[in-house]
Amino acid sequence: MAAVHSDSRQIADHLANLLGPDPYLHIRQASFEHREAHGEDCDVHPSNPLSMRLLYALVRGCRAERILEIGCGLGYSAAWLAEAVGPHGKVENIERDPLHVDLAQEVLKEAGLGDRIQILRGEAIEVLRELKAGYRLIYDDAWFMTEPKYLERMVEILHPGGLLVMANWFPLADAIVGGGDIDWAQSFGADWAESIQAYASKLASHRHLRMAFSLNPWLGLAVKID
Repeated sequence: MAAVHSDSRQIADHLANLLGPDPYLHIRQASFEHREAHGEDCDVHPSNPLSMRLLYALVRGCRAERILEIGCGLGYSAAWLAEAVGPHGKVENIERDPLHVDLAQEVLKEAGLGDRIQILRGEAIEVLRELKAGYRLIYDDAWFMTEPKYLERMVEILHPGGLLVMANWFPLADAIVGGGDIDWAQSFGADWAESIQAYASKLASHRHLRMAFSLNPWLGLAVKID
């Protein structure tokens, strides 16, 4: 596994500038402002802009027109997904926080994307049970540190040949090499490193998936093989 460059922030900023203006930067900034006002327990954490560029390319490349996202926040990644599927595509999004649902619907309507995005209220494990299979791409931005209870249901409703993209893998670097700037044990317990590595191992050996990881931005990517 390649090491992350010590100047990764500078590199990321340079690449973001190279790629041009982010059309949904205002949603990302609003997300940060909301979390600061909402309090430390707020779970609005908008995705990395470079991740969104990559996700856009993946959606366009596989010509996905029916997409599921788990975890909406204020709709930053949903906006990028809706842009990628085009005017005839559909993005379904699961969000459990009623306030965030209301805010996201307002923000996405103002962005002119409301007709492409349907936000489904509720816990992911419950909403997923009601959804029909056939998604060409699922973006899971809700899991963190431990295997989500809905893993097998995600795989089940993903179309064969479809792509499962998972955010939030950055703590895996600390789990592998030890150390890091964040005391993960304080929030997630002493076995946090074993937990995230166990999930990575399960995905890598899953009989229905072929797994890969990207570093900086940290994403998990898996293709459903049957």
